[in-house]
Amino acid sequence: MDIFGGAPRVLGYSRPVVAQCGTDAVLQCKIGGNPRPEVVWEKKNVQIPSEGRYRLSEEGKAYFLHITGVRLEDAGQYICKASNSVGETCAPATLKVEGNSQERQGAQKQTEVNRNGEVEQRNGEVDQQSGEVEEKGEGSEREKKKQRYEGSDDRPHFLIKPLSLRVDRGEDAAFSCKLSGNPLPQVVWEKDGKKLSDIFESAHFNVSSQDGGWFQLKIFRTRMPDGGVYTCRAHNNQGGALAGAVLLVELVPERQESGASTSNGCSNGQTSPRSIRHRMGRHGSSRQPDEPNLNSSNVKKFAVSEGKHAKFRCFVTGKPKPEIIWKKDGAPLEAGRRHLLFEDREGYYTLKVMYCKHQDTGLYVCAASNALGHTLSSVYLTVKAPAVRFRRSLQDVEVKERGMAVLECEVPNEGIPTAWYLEDQRLQPGGKYGIEQKGTRRRLTIRDVGADDDGVYLCEMPDGGKSIAELAVKGTIVKKLPRKLDVLEGENAVFCVEVEEENMDVHWFKDGLKLRESHQTILKSFGKTHILVFVSVCHGDTGVVTFVVGRSKTSSRLRVKAARHSPPICPVGVEMDVDRPNSVLLSWEPAPTSQTTTRSVYVLERQEVGSQEWLRCATSDTATSAEVMGDSVPCEGDYRFRVCCINKYGRSGHVEFPKVVHLVPGPKIRTPLRGCEVTEGEDALFSIDLSVMVTGIWFLNSTQLQDTQHYSIQQANTQHSLVIHSTKVEDHEAEVTFIANGVRDSAVLKVQAAVVKFSLMSESDSNKRVETGNPVVLYCEVSHPSARVAWFKDGVGLQVTDGLNIQSEGNMRRIVIQSAEFSDSGVYTCETMGDVIKFNVEVEGPPVQFSGVPEEELQKSAMELDPVVLTCEVSREDANATWYKDGVEVQASNNITIQTEGTMRRLIIRCAETSDAGTYSCQSGDNSLSFTVNIKEPPVMIVEPKEDVVMEGHISEQVVLQCELSRSSGEVHWFKDGLQVLETENVQLTSEGPYRRLTVLCCSAEDSGEYVCDTDGDSVFFQVTITELPVRIVSPTESELELTSLTSERLELSCEISQPDAQVRWYRDGLEVEESASLILEVQGAHRTLVIPTTTVEDTGEYVCDTEDDSVTWLVTITEPPVKLARSETMSDVMDCFSGDPIVLEIEVSRFNAEVIWMKDGGEVEESSDVTITEDGLIRRLTIRTPSPGDSGKYTCLASDDLIDFQVKVSEPPVKIVNRSEVKTEVKSLPSNDIELECELSRANAVAKWYKDGRRLNEDERFCEEEEGAFRSLVILNAELEDCGDYFLDAGDDNITFHVTVQEPPVTILGNSEDADYQEMVAGDDLILACEVSRANAPVQWYCNDRQLTSDDRTYIESYGTLRKLILSDILPSDSGKYMCDAIDDKMVTMVKIQVPRVVEFLTELHNTMVLEGEDATFKCVVSPEDVQLVWGMDGELVVMGARFQATQNGLCHTMVIKSCQVLDSSKITVEAEGNVSKATLKVQEAQVTFTKKMEAVMAEEYGDATMETEVSLDTGEVQWMRQGVVIQPGPRHTLGQSGLKRSLTICNLNLSDRGTYRCETLHDRTQVKLNVEPRKIAIRKGLAETDTFERETASFEVELSHTGVEGVWQKDGIRVKPSNHWRVSCNGLVHGLTLSNLTLEDTGTIVFSAEGVRTSARLTVKETPVTIMKKLIDMRLEQGSPATLECELSRQNVEVRWLKNGTELKPGKTQYRIYSMGRKRFCQLLQCSLSDAGTYTCDVGDVNTSCNLEVYEPELEVLHGLEDLYVQEDQNAVFMCEVSMEDVTGEWYKDGHKIRPTSTIKIRTEGTKHFLLMCSVKAEDSGEIRFVTKQTESTAYLEVEEAPVSIVKPLRDRTALEKHRVILDCTVSTPRCELTWYRGKAELVSSDRLEIHSDGCYHKLTIHEATVEDEGTYSIEVGEHTSTAQLLVEAQSLVIETELEDVAVTAPDQACFQCEVSVAISRPPVWTLNGETIQSSPDVRLENHRTVHKLNLKQTRPDMSGMVTFAMGKAKSSAKLNVMWK
Repeated sequence: MDIFGGAPRVLGYSRPVVAQCGTDAVLQCKIGGNPRPEVVWEKKNVQIPSEGRYRLSEEGKAYFLHITGVRLEDAGQYICKASNSVGETCAPATLKVEGNSQERQGAQKQTEVNRNGEVEQRNGEVDQQSGEVEEKGEGSEREKKKQRYEGSDDRPHFLIKPLSLRVDRGEDAAFSCKLSGNPLPQVVWEKDGKKLSDIFESAHFNVSSQDGGWFQLKIFRTRMPDGGVYTCRAHNNQGGALAGAVLLVELVPERQESGASTSNGCSNGQTSPRSIRHRMGRHGSSRQPDEPNLNSSNVKKFAVSEGKHAKFRCFVTGKPKPEIIWKKDGAPLEAGRRHLLFEDREGYYTLKVMYCKHQDTGLYVCAASNALGHTLSSVYLTVKAPAVRFRRSLQDVEVKERGMAVLECEVPNEGIPTAWYLEDQRLQPGGKYGIEQKGTRRRLTIRDVGADDDGVYLCEMPDGGKSIAELAVKGTIVKKLPRKLDVLEGENAVFCVEVEEENMDVHWFKDGLKLRESHQTILKSFGKTHILVFVSVCHGDTGVVTFVVGRSKTSSRLRVKAARHSPPICPVGVEMDVDRPNSVLLSWEPAPTSQTTTRSVYVLERQEVGSQEWLRCATSDTATSAEVMGDSVPCEGDYRFRVCCINKYGRSGHVEFPKVVHLVPGPKIRTPLRGCEVTEGEDALFSIDLSVMVTGIWFLNSTQLQDTQHYSIQQANTQHSLVIHSTKVEDHEAEVTFIANGVRDSAVLKVQAAVVKFSLMSESDSNKRVETGNPVVLYCEVSHPSARVAWFKDGVGLQVTDGLNIQSEGNMRRIVIQSAEFSDSGVYTCETMGDVIKFNVEVEGPPVQFSGVPEEELQKSAMELDPVVLTCEVSREDANATWYKDGVEVQASNNITIQTEGTMRRLIIRCAETSDAGTYSCQSGDNSLSFTVNIKEPPVMIVEPKEDVVMEGHISEQVVLQCELSRSSGEVHWFKDGLQVLETENVQLTSEGPYRRLTVLCCSAEDSGEYVCDTDGDSVFFQVTITELPVRIVSPTESELELTSLTSERLELSCEISQPDAQVRWYRDGLEVEESASLILEVQGAHRTLVIPTTTVEDTGEYVCDTEDDSVTWLVTITEPPVKLARSETMSDVMDCFSGDPIVLEIEVSRFNAEVIWMKDGGEVEESSDVTITEDGLIRRLTIRTPSPGDSGKYTCLASDDLIDFQVKVSEPPVKIVNRSEVKTEVKSLPSNDIELECELSRANAVAKWYKDGRRLNEDERFCEEEEGAFRSLVILNAELEDCGDYFLDAGDDNITFHVTVQEPPVTILGNSEDADYQEMVAGDDLILACEVSRANAPVQWYCNDRQLTSDDRTYIESYGTLRKLILSDILPSDSGKYMCDAIDDKMVTMVKIQVPRVVEFLTELHNTMVLEGEDATFKCVVSPEDVQLVWGMDGELVVMGARFQATQNGLCHTMVIKSCQVLDSSKITVEAEGNVSKATLKVQEAQVTFTKKMEAVMAEEYGDATMETEVSLDTGEVQWMRQGVVIQPGPRHTLGQSGLKRSLTICNLNLSDRGTYRCETLHDRTQVKLNVEPRKIAIRKGLAETDTFERETASFEVELSHTGVEGVWQKDGIRVKPSNHWRVSCNGLVHGLTLSNLTLEDTGTIVFSAEGVRTSARLTVKETPVTIMKKLIDMRLEQGSPATLECELSRQNVEVRWLKNGTELKPGKTQYRIYSMGRKRFCQLLQCSLSDAGTYTCDVGDVNTSCNLEVYEPELEVLHGLEDLYVQEDQNAVFMCEVSMEDVTGEWYKDGHKIRPTSTIKIRTEGTKHFLLMCSVKAEDSGEIRFVTKQTESTAYLEVEEAPVSIVKPLRDRTALEKHRVILDCTVSTPRCELTWYRGKAELVSSDRLEIHSDGCYHKLTIHEATVEDEGTYSIEVGEHTSTAQLLVEAQSLVIETELEDVAVTAPDQACFQCEVSVAISRPPVWTLNGETIQSSPDVRLENHRTVHKLNLKQTRPDMSGMVTFAMGKAKSSAKLNVMWK
């Protein structure tokens, strides 16, 4: 059972809502819980009430927040909080608010290619503010009007989004969209989240844009992998937007070669839709490349156990993207229940075989192909059978939807249990699944099978043996959704379903909410295929997606995982810098789309050329470059590198660097440094052994060491050693480092101090017992006074604090605690390196006491597995407490935790067991506290019901409450409203197994209440409500009756109710009636009667007798007496007249208010310009002003009770031919022309017939009879000679004859011109001359040079219709001349010239040539003729002639010479001669490079330079220098030179280790040279000289040596000089210098310089100098407040002086004086002079002094720059500035005499001498006098503020509101002091109950409460000369027709009744129409509204009323047919 019960839980999260400013937004979330939770909405922790712009609503478990007229500040995150008595939860919802969108254009038409290759034009879908798609229709005009007032938004916005397409394979596909935004957005197209350039070649697609914001993506010749989801991402600096569309690529049906195929080449059959993976290009191809025969013994093997999954991955790359086919044993595999085909996120094509069976064993092949080739990979799968097999396995089953499926298998032994699974979901028996077990048979029955039951079922035995079967559900849904779909954030989620028929009504839902299409939600249907795509999903899209068609549905769970759980993207932009000595710099860049939230590491790997193994060589977190040194490789060789990116979610692909680099390893460490431990004063030895002999440097703690008395540095070949003499304790833990040519190693020096011992202590000194508050003194004596000790307490080091002192005095070590506390008790130790002494300190405190614990805390009871916590509190925090259980000490364990927290002591048993019961005690000191713990068994839980139950019943009925327990032995107690229920005669308590029941046999109202079934650990609530039996109406039994009565009669409406004492209410037309004299209400027992003594027509209406639970309705109709009709005495029932004479029909009615209808032949006569219907008292008149024969017929005057007929006949006058003399009766024409014969008749409706030569003409393709008003015409199309003759028109009363003549035209040659045509041809070709003549029967003659041509062996003359052709084959030069085609009336001339063709050929071809490197290569060929121009080529590229390439010609012989050939010149040589090509091959062999000059031994001196030089045989020859097998790379000391044939190696700064043999090698030769390096001999050229100088002066010593780069040592009095500020050591070439600055008397001594065995010395003598005053004090005169500095300079620095004022010595302690010195200068400084500081100041130096006079005067304050008058406009800033002559002057500002104080709009500040006053946003009332006052000075100015003209700052905005909602129109003006007026149209608005006009300063608003459709219109506000206008649109409430109208058939004049029901009761009346005409209420028509039920009663029906009846209310419409028949 859920331990949280019915706590609220979120069932569905809201996707982010995007709304435009001013529109409405709806946020929703779906929350469940029991009891039903209370839901509130919050934003920023503030609850949102349901008022104003916010409205809260709920629908089932969906909760909504409606925001009217959203604003920019409404954007943000809203929290939906739900809580009930069990718990609470919350769900976020995000609202994004955008500015007004740009004015939208009309919908774009996109071209979509259908399956037959036809082109369809579809309207683009215009995106609406709400994200839904609205069809263009009747509402488009309103939308355009709305858009006209909308502003623009700078962020990208899709005005027209791309449409999804379906195309055949090979056709082009195009997506178009229209965007708005400023600046114009940048657009990126993606497919399935990848850039198109990454998956398509550039020629396969094209991205373009056009003016107006149009963007297009076109994909040429689509392939199967092109299918998928295409996303258009738009962004600018204001934001971004995206929209998606789906492309489906269909396989083209195979073309039939036989004649049975259709004209378009496609078969008539229609291929069924394929799976979405195939259709969207995941897999599948119409081509299957040829595959080689695969031997299963040579392919990879893979084995899997039966029932497990097998997964094969194949990584294939290529452009265009390859098409993939998976095959098993040669047969293609299709995606199905157990075969998943997909491409994973890493780019692997994957086949996953689910729940493998034995028949899945076989060879699986992944075949990939594209336009450039194909490849394949294979693996052999073996499915292993389990150890224990089923006796009979499951068989696949196919069942129809909503049927029952049975799966059965047989196990080996009847005792073997089994479990049933639907894929990975275990099935449990219940209403859906039946699981049976009989003997060895196991059966699963699936009831009410649905589409989601389709799948793989497994029966599993305990040992893992499985039997597998597939259940195929055949129904409406052919292809169902997957059970779950996992995608990453930002990816697209695609769902595809196929149904059995096209054009089915389908719906998509997510978490129970219906989905609608938007930018990021694509809903598309292609025939039987239906697709749903979530574009760029977010975490909020997680949920259940459901597809519903009819009664069938299929579901899938969408899970969106965080995007960070994706492997990284491989780096890009790899580069190599190989121009480095023995190293390479590798750099790369992160992928542009790589995520930065997940830590990634770049891994660099190397591979030696020729090896297959990649080894890691570097890693980096952030760096995008790495330098690989030669020292990092194990051996010399060529290496290649690659890089990839790794994070915790996977590895990216590798990117290989383009080049190969040669690296040579450096020296290696053979024996590393080892740490050294010595005792203080001993020597420390460090040594290291390298692989080669190099020079190294030693460091101690990063300080370089030199070979001195303290440090000894030695090198013996590859052995390096360092000896540190007389180590000190300060060197302990020092790091010793050795560095040499890339080798680095370190070790630690540990120096142990000398052993220190403690003197013995007495017992009393070692054990201290004191009371709290007394001092504690611990002391000991060490053997060495400088010994260091450390004090510890209980092992923790002690430091000096306020109450703790640590003292050291000689050999004594002491610790003093000023005031002891109990916490100071413990073991104290004093430790040195070699000894330790202990002190035991016990601080006695008060005894420990336990605080009082409540009795219930001492008696603990808990359930098994629940935690138990025992808590007590002691009196002291430092008190020790021990826990015991039944006398045994309790120790902490995994299940028991003992805690100490301040004075609290706790024992926690995490998971209690029955064995934990007992007595627990906590003991501290002499006190203890006991606890008793009882552990009970788990409580009895209630299994069913899981949630509280709400029940309703009626009095006297039986109520049964039942619950099911977890244990049959469990006891329950029943409670009602908190009181226990006991069994009585009426209440029974029963128990049956785990079921417990409470039965109330006969309920009463008192039995209502809350019942609780309670166990010790669980309870369930039953809310029972017992109500009275409903009051029913017994008679009449019908809910609605109709009564008809005449006026003045008595009317009684009576009914009988079920309870005599029940109350009823009577209503008439929805209003309760009141009893009066004309309406009497009677009550008699159970009968209720309404009586109207005398009825009138006004009593007609709907009467309702209503009880609390039932009602009956009477539709009462009160009619007047019948109407009688009478014909006027002058009127006859038969009337005859001619057309044009008026007709008047009159009748007399019996009542003045009688209504009549005029009918003609059963149809109603309507008034028009020619027909009028009038009333004159009792006379009813019908007038036809100008009748025609069509007005003849039977006219009927129809009243409600009578009718009168009139028979009217209207005749036409005789027909005549008008204007006979003007008719052209003689007509002549040419063949093929059209002939028209026309005349005019006297009547437009006259009938005329045409005859030719006495025969009646019938209309056909050439003869057309036309009528246009009174005109009659005969048109003869494409006249022929046979059309000649007489044509006769018969018009009945008149006729006319036409004579027609058709003549032949002259023959012409079509397209002929007067100029002759010229043709040039080559002998041997065929000459074809052709022309077209004007007539097919026209004869022509052909001539050549005036000679007539006839057909023969070479000449062919042909004639086809109007085409005339001459063919002359194998023409000769003699056939040149003039050719003419003679057509009697026309001629065509052609001049023909025939030439002999030019022949170009190679007489001698090129020959293959092989030369050595450096030689010339010659190619020759002989070509005819001589004037041929040749084109030479090398490997397909044109050869440009120059110094190396030379081409010559000698007659027919052509030659090309390639000078100094190189190996790279090896290629294919071609020569082209006017289309003829000759080819040859050039091979250049590499020349051998040898040494032509041997090297001689080189002698050099240490630290000098040496150059070794040799010569090679070839200028381009490459060499490498080596020493001891190591290649020498260029570097700071090694320079490789090359000049012509010479090659050299120069070594700088030689040392002895450079001695040895050096070798120079080429690929074919080698030579060597020996280098000898001799130690240098140092001599002193110039020694030191004696120096005498004075104190504080500078002395310099110089020594000149014979060599540079020599390290020397300076000493003074035997002590080495270290460089410092006082001692400066320098070296400049041969000269070494020592400079001593600021000399003192102590610097006198002997200076010695020594270097490598040579030494020189000299004597330095420093003498003292007398003190003199170098610079005296000077007199000063200063202004008060200024600083004063008195300065004098002495001859020496270190001289004490005294300062005096007027003979009194000044002390530096006084604040106004500052006395200090700088070098030889002495200063006395007064920071701020006052008048009292004047006087005589003296600086006394003892023997000498200097004085000066200081005069201080008071300054005058002046105004340097006064205030200036200001004239500013309102709302501007006013700045006043006043400058005075002094700083730090305090001033005040005044306005009109009142002091100005700083506020939020007034700022006062001072900058030096300037004083500022800033007044922000001044108003007119701020005008006045501004004055600045300081001391006795002031400045005045005037501020004048000009009132700003009023303007509209924020105009009105268009609004769209729902009916009955509040609408607010608001605007902001520039000033509150203005008058304004509101208008609707041109009408001024004033406040009323519904209209509220409100002003708040500059803000003004108009509020319309409960808006109606009539409130729509243009609203404006007039402010001064400015007007702002907005459009208000009011949308009617959304209505749905709940009950449609039904067709009605009646017999006239019976009553016809129509009724329909809508979803919402709206006060606005509906519109009823009959045959398109609005029906109004009348005596014969009754319109009724009963809340949501609307009725139409037609009381007197007529046959002419038959037609379509339509009910319309807003957008809700319903129609039905009315059929009225005569009796």
